[in-house]
Amino acid sequence: MSQKNYRRAALTGGLLTVMLSLAACGGAGQPATAKVDPDCVPKHEFPTITEGVLSVAAFNSPPKFHALSNSGPFEGVDAELISLFAEENCLTVEFKPMTGPAAQLDLKDGKSDMMGGLILKSEARGEIFGQSKGYITYETVGITSKEGYNSVDDLKGKKVGLISGSTYVAPAKEALGAELVEEYQNDVNAFEDLTAGRVDALVWQTMQGTFHSSTNPEFGTEVIEEDADYPILTGLLENNWPHTKDVPEFTAAIDDFYERVKEDGTAARVLEENGLENSDFYINGR
Repeated sequence: MSQKNYRRAALTGGLLTVMLSLAACGGAGQPATAKVDPDCVPKHEFPTITEGVLSVAAFNSPPKFHALSNSGPFEGVDAELISLFAEENCLTVEFKPMTGPAAQLDLKDGKSDMMGGLILKSEARGEIFGQSKGYITYETVGITSKEGYNSVDDLKGKKVGLISGSTYVAPAKEALGAELVEEYQNDVNAFEDLTAGRVDALVWQTMQGTFHSSTNPEFGTEVIEEDADYPILTGLLENNWPHTKDVPEFTAAIDDFYERVKEDGTAARVLEENGLENSDFYINGR
């Protein structure tokens, strides 16, 4: 699929109205303290830090995942998909909303079983975390700006903001110059600086960009065309759920879930309910 005309004008109201409670085997919408049905038969079995609980360090960034507090409500793509994954494996899920860098550290330190928020797969992350063989969605970089920048070359000499810890930080610094790259701990602060004119553009996943540009009509998010000179910045990458390393049955359970929700239409439904109407791009790529 060509990206030339792929530009999100606005997100639907579904993102902020989808209110998700923590899921147990008895069904979605139950409170966090709900007991798992004793008759529940898990689709897969794998060890977790706390028996019967899936602890998730969730990168708090809509529309991928969003919560106002640790007690919820929990919204977004991964709030629903991870809840469904926990449900079918007879686990209650504990979401711990935090920034991306904090979530990576939480998982690395063994305080969580999984990281949520649709995280890009990378070789570096694979050295530390378990990564699925497949993917839940594809992603590529979007440039959010007032001027409509749509290429790496457009950003040369500009002040550019990125989310700290993201896959794009190192290649952006190499391509644009480290002195022109500003790192942010969260997407809200990054977009505030863009609207205030402290940076000229933001380089981040298209899901983040389309959400934030939909809240301010002065800014748009453009998807960069693939450029062989900048393979990481412009290539199609895979989103997954980083998880405890060297637990093959955990990885297999995630991969099996990914395949089924893409095949049966669940993934497309969840994307569309969260305002990502072009679900085909995220599921099948260009």
